[in-house]
Amino acid sequence: MRKVRGLLWVLVAWTAFVWIGRVRNLIGDDGLTSSGRIWRIFLAAVFLGFAALSVSTLGGRWRSIGSTRLIAVFCIWTITFWVVRGTGILFADHDAAFKAVHSILALVSIAIAVPLYRLDQDFSHSVVADNGRMADDR
Repeated sequence: MRKVRGLLWVLVAWTAFVWIGRVRNLIGDDGLTSSGRIWRIFLAAVFLGFAALSVSTLGGRWRSIGSTRLIAVFCIWTITFWVVRGTGILFADHDAAFKAVHSILALVSIAIAVPLYRLDQDFSHSVVADNGRMADDR
């Protein structure tokens, strides 16, 4: 559990860094329409919401199985978003610096989320086994 908690703190901190910065950039972008800005802020809020819920998990407010489901969804969301968005950015008409920065954001996010997901799944299965239930009984 210690490794899961440590890596989850890293993902929470990284998510806050990336998406608070994104909101700050959105607020200052005069080229966006109101609906474009709202959609992008909503997306950032989803990521920041996952981070906030994860902090409650780290504070011990969730049962272990419930928290592992939250962590799994947070990781899958992060991985899926960055694979889709990162691929879109690479093939879109952006300058090299933009592509480089977003590739780094994507790779770091994925590099944190994948091992966290694996550790969390291992922990979840061990908790289920310790409780004497089959993994399918969750």
